[in-house]
Amino acid sequence: MLGFNHTLAGSIVAVIVPAPFVPIVALVSHYLLDMLPHFGASDTVKPYTTSFKRLLITDAILCIVALIFAIILFPEQWLIIMIGAFFGTAPDFLWILQNRGPRWLDIILDWSEWIQWGERPYGWILDAIYALLMAITLYLLAGQPWS
Repeated sequence: MLGFNHTLAGSIVAVIVPAPFVPIVALVSHYLLDMLPHFGASDTVKPYTTSFKRLLITDAILCIVALIFAIILFPEQWLIIMIGAFFGTAPDFLWILQNRGPRWLDIILDWSEWIQWGERPYGWILDAIYALLMAITLYLLAGQPWS
């Protein structure tokens, strides 16, 4: 799953879950999203290629946009939203430690890879749909009128 969806999910968690539980629920949301079909397993976007670097930069920008969107909707909850977004995306940063950290981390990363059965090159369409649904959810949770 692309990072901006984890950012949106972590932001939703931050808005609806009591603050002490936000880190745990946002972390769980990460793995629940990764179980859904999403972008990946692309022949053209492979780690360390130019297209992969472009994807990472685009995703990072979209994560910032998603975070700003959530904070604009819930300015008084900015800190907990940032915490939710952090814990919602944090597991993806562990991949850089694969085969470089303790054995227990590799076991978690192997499991994380296994649950992502639905990675598909066309999954970016699904990622876009998930993002739209989560952005609408945040908007509705803020009680914003549609007009």
